[in-house]
Amino acid sequence: MYATKTALALILVCMLPGCSPAASGRSVSDDRSAAQTPRDATYLIDGKEYALRDGQATVAMVPGAASNTVIQIFGEPANGDLDNDGLADAAVLLVETTGGSGTFYHVTAALNHAGAFVGTRAVFIGDRIAPRLLTVRHGVVILDYADRRPRQAMATPPSLQLSKYLTVRNANLEELFLADGEVIAAGEVVIGHEVRSFTPCGADDAAWLVGDSPALPAMQLAYHRVMSDAPPYTPLFMVLAGQPLGQPADGFGADYPAGFRVSQLVHILANRSCVNLEQPSE
Repeated sequence: MYATKTALALILVCMLPGCSPAASGRSVSDDRSAAQTPRDATYLIDGKEYALRDGQATVAMVPGAASNTVIQIFGEPANGDLDNDGLADAAVLLVETTGGSGTFYHVTAALNHAGAFVGTRAVFIGDRIAPRLLTVRHGVVILDYADRRPRQAMATPPSLQLSKYLTVRNANLEELFLADGEVIAAGEVVIGHEVRSFTPCGADDAAWLVGDSPALPAMQLAYHRVMSDAPPYTPLFMVLAGQPLGQPADGFGADYPAGFRVSQLVHILANRSCVNLEQPSE
């Protein structure tokens, strides 16, 4: 979000509808073979490939050794369009055991390329956590889980409720880091003369996009690029990370009941709205 204008423009190209990693010069498969289902895809953990068969892979830690690394899918994959191509991808929770005391959890994705699933690099979540729910909403992967509090012994049952948010960028899964008080919200953005509003889905009123929002330049560039042929003040559906604020004290924002400070532009989902969310194809 803090790239130069040139680099930022390149980033935004692949956030627009119809863009694919292949179009930007990157291999969509990243040299990993495709599979018919997420349970048979190949995933990367710490730089090592694991080719699953029916949801599991077993690899010797050292050739000839008795100890193995076992990778298994935990629960059911969560389906949703993660790369904005209209196809149903899958978020997958993997469990890694190595014969020791640790049980390591990773979130990864299986991207659907015309019916062939390509696994991404995995994002480490924690050791011996207690997963609760894996979902996909507006292209964002959400894992709700319980972990131990800082400095608690591993023998202590996990009780601290946490959530991880992840998104696909450049054909791989990345964690979205939120500051205290920040949320991820989807809704309609309007940018124009004396207007800079965001109406989250489910909200009664629009919020003013405050001027010191770190992601505001990227949002403005994206809005004007995507809506160049649309009538003025046409809403554009975006997924944003940021902090809800109280009513702005002055300027045009004073006409709005609340403000919103955007730290990250997560997704642009053109041709969608809060009341008309397109469902990805199976």
